[in-house]
Amino acid sequence: MTRRQVILMELQPRNAADYLGMLQSLLPPGQAWTRALGSILGKALLACAEELARVDIAARLLPEEANPASSIAGLEDWERVFGLPDGCLPAGSSFQERRGAVLARMLDAGLQNLAYWYELAETLGYAATIEEHWPFVCGWHECGDPQAGWTPESGMTAERWEQEMGYPAGRLGAEESRYWWNVIVHGDHLILFRCGESLCPEPLGDWRGADSLECVMRRDKLAHTLLTFEYREE
Repeated sequence: MTRRQVILMELQPRNAADYLGMLQSLLPPGQAWTRALGSILGKALLACAEELARVDIAARLLPEEANPASSIAGLEDWERVFGLPDGCLPAGSSFQERRGAVLARMLDAGLQNLAYWYELAETLGYAATIEEHWPFVCGWHECGDPQAGWTPESGMTAERWEQEMGYPAGRLGAEESRYWWNVIVHGDHLILFRCGESLCPEPLGDWRGADSLECVMRRDKLAHTLLTFEYREE
């Protein structure tokens, strides 16, 4: 049972029959004001009752729509407020991607620490690991540390550095290596159709690359840093 269904059960919204009874009770007495559902008056009251029931449900769901994490009908308004879709999340994206982009924009505090980038990747639906690098520093590194102070898990070599950076690293590493960070995206990004989070006619399953993650991180990173991406199958 979804949270939306629980709220509807707890609030016990009035249905069309409830509102029809209320409207009929407001009619004056007399044979001209028939309560028969087949009459013209009965049909007019039933149409009004159905609309009142729809408004009743919409009003009771307003707290859900006020939160982009659970909003469905109001997601377009949230996108308008946050300037979406944009170049990093084009129109035509799935409903889950659209909601993730709204949450990422809402939670965007403009930080540059690892915790912020990990939260961004998680919000957009990606599992990622971030590697930082640094040159060899006296008093910090020891003999036997990886060349240029690169982390062992990065797999960096002098040849790879020269290929990606365009100049040799040197025996103790290039000073600019401190400005390089690498994002490892783990596995495929599979978007499954979920009730309450997907819309018709979206596919039941869709594999996506990390285009949106790359775009956002490259756009928001510090200008003097070098950001690279690596994809690994898990």
